[in-house]
Amino acid sequence: MSYLEQSTRLSLWECWLHGGDQGEIECGTDFKPADEIMEIPVRDDKVDINDTRNEETNILNIPPDVLRTILMEFCGCVEYLNFRATCKHFQLAAPIIRWSEETSLRRRSQIYSLNSPWLLVFDKHRGIITFTDPMFGDKYFIKTPQKLIGDLRIYCSRYGWLLLYKLNGPGEMFFFNPFTKDIHELPNAPYLDSLFFLAPPTSPNCMVAGLSASLPMNFFIYSLTSESSSSWARYRMDFGDTTPHSFLFSTIFATCTFALNQGALNLISANDESNVFWNAVVAEAPRGSFAQYYLANCGEHLLLVVMDDELGENVEVLEMKFSTQEWVKIDSIGRHMICISGTTCFCMEAKTPEMENKIYFPRLDSKYGNIVFYSLETRRYHTFNGRNIIQECLKDFIGTKYHVYPHVWIQPSWS
Repeated sequence: MSYLEQSTRLSLWECWLHGGDQGEIECGTDFKPADEIMEIPVRDDKVDINDTRNEETNILNIPPDVLRTILMEFCGCVEYLNFRATCKHFQLAAPIIRWSEETSLRRRSQIYSLNSPWLLVFDKHRGIITFTDPMFGDKYFIKTPQKLIGDLRIYCSRYGWLLLYKLNGPGEMFFFNPFTKDIHELPNAPYLDSLFFLAPPTSPNCMVAGLSASLPMNFFIYSLTSESSSSWARYRMDFGDTTPHSFLFSTIFATCTFALNQGALNLISANDESNVFWNAVVAEAPRGSFAQYYLANCGEHLLLVVMDDELGENVEVLEMKFSTQEWVKIDSIGRHMICISGTTCFCMEAKTPEMENKIYFPRLDSKYGNIVFYSLETRRYHTFNGRNIIQECLKDFIGTKYHVYPHVWIQPSWS
């Protein structure tokens, strides 16, 4: 894995944004982007790690090979990074390593990081990718691969992989795993309204499907396992007398493809005779035209998160009852958690009890700078202070910050 660096010590780039975090806007306030970037000089003086004149370096009396083995065997990825960030001596004692090449550290980093998804942000101006831990608020950085620098759209986030589209270009599309730095290129495609994939690109069952935004609307499919396939298969969609709007948050549930069309749940299926995809409305939108809708499958349940408006004053979770074709409000998602971003919404079982029964948003509290989440138990917005919930709650998103750069929730994966 590429080296991650904690935000309290940016020894990888040694840069600090003067005047606040660039790429974040506070909701309800006038935003003035900070243009000044202050470079922190780094001394190139050689450091003798065997020098014991400073009491802080006594730990370095341990032979370097033994110390490195101890760190890799007994430190998780974050502890290893914190050790490196302590001082220049410790950086020399714990060199940058590729996680994928170190079996022990790789195994421990998986255990540590799978506690929760991370919020990922692309910063094209500084060429870095930022990860934010939703519970502890720690930030880590990796360098953006040169191939991905530019204006990007994040279509989907699943299995630790991102499906990316490069804007202002010939239609370049990529699978990208930021934890392993693996990139899989896809054939160029037109700009699509919605795009999703069924399995990671390392799986033999990986297939990508998407819907176009322009009329006549088309359904595009590409299979990574098809040796003869070098382009996207396109199928024209027949809607009869209706005129559809944008399809968002496409997902696979019970082998069927569903998508939201202005909040209404739509089924996308195939006509075997003509091989043309068509649309059927399963359930109408449960709210007005200003509501925000997010679709996610959660095991054997298909869920819909509804917000009355962009400020999120009222949040509800609904479950689809296919027997009656209607949405039914639920008060709890139990041991699960929902992560929402602009183009992706997914539900997963929380790895720690503190994160259960909550909806996480890509917003930061202006007071503490921590990730904002909505608790289905208290019916209010909160933030974490370590494992503890800060009892001071928020009514809505006013005063919170959001990212202007492409961002998404991602589940860590090293495969």
